[in-house]
Amino acid sequence: MSNDHDNDRDRDHANDNGEHERLGSKHVAPAPAGGAHTSLAALQTALANVNTAAIIGRTGLPMMLFKREGSGTWGFGQKRTIPEAGSKWAVNPLTFRYGYICFSNANKVVGEHLVLVSQPKPMVTEMQDVGFPWQEEWSVNMKCLDGADAGVEVVFKATTDGGLKAIVMMVDLVRDRIDSGQHDGKIVPIVLLEKDSYPHSQHGKVWFPVLKTIDWMSLDGPAPTPTPVKSTLSVDQPRRRRVA
Repeated sequence: MSNDHDNDRDRDHANDNGEHERLGSKHVAPAPAGGAHTSLAALQTALANVNTAAIIGRTGLPMMLFKREGSGTWGFGQKRTIPEAGSKWAVNPLTFRYGYICFSNANKVVGEHLVLVSQPKPMVTEMQDVGFPWQEEWSVNMKCLDGADAGVEVVFKATTDGGLKAIVMMVDLVRDRIDSGQHDGKIVPIVLLEKDSYPHSQHGKVWFPVLKTIDWMSLDGPAPTPTPVKSTLSVDQPRRRRVA
């Protein structure tokens, strides 16, 4: 899936103090013949037909997805880059989001609405009608800490049962750690991108993503690696044999 960020390409840098304007004519737009009420009604009708659902929920980061078909693989970005095995990823607890997403029959995203978990969860009954059913979606941002992908930031989005559970378990884990008070400021899970499977009567082996927590760090980032102390002792030289 391509990067889900739209660049702001159309900016108007016109100076609003031009000589073409007369004093006192700072109107945003000329009033229609029917007056302000007619203008408001027209705007209401126009905005009601705008599909904002296809935009809301975008983060601007490459997407990390888990493909459960085949042998089950993680991948991110347009090229579906497979993360280096054993690489460590930091899960940003400030970016947990939930909401809904809608796919067309061609499996194209036609609507998406995600909000931070600090806000009320959107009601599926209040989602805009885009012609296809909405389904639950959760997401969280992650950053690679080491290896070939060090520094890469992604958003992990999930709609399957296994993916949803992986993110929800992270929410529970962080919440329990904060509530315990035994964290010393380290509330960011450091995880490995793993997988597991279960047998299905119709589909055979079904893979699902696993975020395996192996450590924690602060929101400021991992602790700096201690600089090794160089020894000042001289290297022992081989002993010479005594000559008679």
